[in-house]
Amino acid sequence: MTSLAVTSSFKPENQWGYVSKLIHLRQVTFISGFKRAKPLIKAVDIGLALLVVGVAIGCYLLSTTIFRELNSPRIVESGINTEALLNSIPALICALVFLLTMMTSFRVLLQALYLARDMDFLVAAPIPIRAVFLTKLLEAVLPSFILVLVFGLPVLLSLGTQSEFHIVYYPLVLIVLACIVLAAAGISSLLVMAVVRIFPAKRVAEVLTFLGALLIVTISQAFNLYGHRLETLSPEQVFEGSQRLSSLNSPWFPLAWGGRSLVGMGQGNWLSGLFFLALIVGLSGIVFWLALNTAERLYYSGWASLQKGTQHKKNHRAAGRQDGGVLRTSILLRLLPPEAGAILVKDFKLIGRDLNNLSQVIAALIVGIVFGVMLLRTGGEPPAGQGEAPALFMTIIRSAMVYGSMVIGLFVGWCMLSRLALIAFSMEGRSYWLLKTAPVSAGKLLAAKFLMAYIPALTLGWFYLIGIALLQKPPLATILYGLPSIAMILAGLCGINLALGVRGVNLTWTDPRKMENSVAGILGMIISIVYQLVTLVLFFGLPLGFPLIGLSEETGMLAGLLAGGTVTLLCTFLPLKMIYGRVSRIGEE
Repeated sequence: MTSLAVTSSFKPENQWGYVSKLIHLRQVTFISGFKRAKPLIKAVDIGLALLVVGVAIGCYLLSTTIFRELNSPRIVESGINTEALLNSIPALICALVFLLTMMTSFRVLLQALYLARDMDFLVAAPIPIRAVFLTKLLEAVLPSFILVLVFGLPVLLSLGTQSEFHIVYYPLVLIVLACIVLAAAGISSLLVMAVVRIFPAKRVAEVLTFLGALLIVTISQAFNLYGHRLETLSPEQVFEGSQRLSSLNSPWFPLAWGGRSLVGMGQGNWLSGLFFLALIVGLSGIVFWLALNTAERLYYSGWASLQKGTQHKKNHRAAGRQDGGVLRTSILLRLLPPEAGAILVKDFKLIGRDLNNLSQVIAALIVGIVFGVMLLRTGGEPPAGQGEAPALFMTIIRSAMVYGSMVIGLFVGWCMLSRLALIAFSMEGRSYWLLKTAPVSAGKLLAAKFLMAYIPALTLGWFYLIGIALLQKPPLATILYGLPSIAMILAGLCGINLALGVRGVNLTWTDPRKMENSVAGILGMIISIVYQLVTLVLFFGLPLGFPLIGLSEETGMLAGLLAGGTVTLLCTFLPLKMIYGRVSRIGEE
């Protein structure tokens, strides 16, 4: 008897019994894992728990300080209605809790409901599908609720102490926050099931990973781009902003009902507080009930279709013939041996299907664009200072800013290259025996894998360099010098990382995200950073330093190409020479 069969015959009163057993099993697994963990892992977990408690205490103290400042005479004299502003804070926090819970729960529910490895066992077990879904939903809500308790709860408690709210306010805070989190998680579950019926779950997870990285980068760089505007805010703008925050506390805004119920109960307005409390509890209950009933009908069928792979598929044969025709007619493949060219074509198709590669490229481009915008905000000119710096020094500073844009382009290419070179052989997985038995020499195989990682990275690096050149408009000689410099530095990086990828090859992976050897990745990052520091000094330090000793910058460029080129060529071919004999033994160790 499976989960689907039990769903139609189980007794409703037994549902929570199944849920409690599943949650208890998860608790036992967690406690057992903690007990069996190494002392270092236990110390890290305890340290993280203490850090979370410290962050909650810090939020409480910070909120208390801010609320005291709002009651200061200077704020009152500015015309801001502090009472209305303070009363709107719970509504604002409840709205933020709802939106953030929806965002965070979507990714967690997608993993828990469709990508978890225990779903085969749970769906086949004699457990109601509603109990399985409810357990997964509660597990997904827990991380979001912890975040709410760390960041939202201290603010509301601090507001209650500063406003001297009634004692009934404090337990109601937990009840209202729990209702809002459950309602948001229920809506997220419906969205997850709707999206998975259209797009594959793994692809959705990869896209969400990219969007999360994009959001983090955007938030982290927002202050650098727009922080200077905070210093120029006028009192009128501050007053207008406070009015907009107060307008969120509207009785017609459902997300504000939780905050209005807390304020009403805290101030002793029992009728208003109970009314809005009934609204928020009732609405949350209805949303949660709809999510449960919809899940019972859609969850199993959606999960089964996911396992059977019934998603609509496109005809890849025609596209494959078109891609292959384009690649076969390229000049590069005409210069390569047929065996190496065929492997290169195959690898390009594989990396194009992996959204992890695409997300990493786009994330690197975003970081590069952010730093490029910060660099271009100065107009390509150094800070004016007091105007007493020598002309030669200012010229060197301008050249250093141009070379700095090249370093950003190099970073963009490195982000792509480091992953592709490290997984060049591991991406074959258990199918590596096809290459091993094919009549392809180790040299041709290394050449194909090298170009597979090198060509996309070089294209990104050059693309970024040319884009910055069009905006920054440096001298043409500097751009012409930067193109071979980036090409040679990336070639050395590719040789180092490809050699490490051969040494740490992993052909037994089942999850594409775990095909990279962690030790090889850390070692590759350390060696790559040291290598880049050395090559940057040779390629860009010499052109900047030669004018200080009376020589021209062009002479420094020539010296940089000779010295840097020698180092990069050694780092390109020497690591590959060292692991050349190991290529033929891959899969035998």
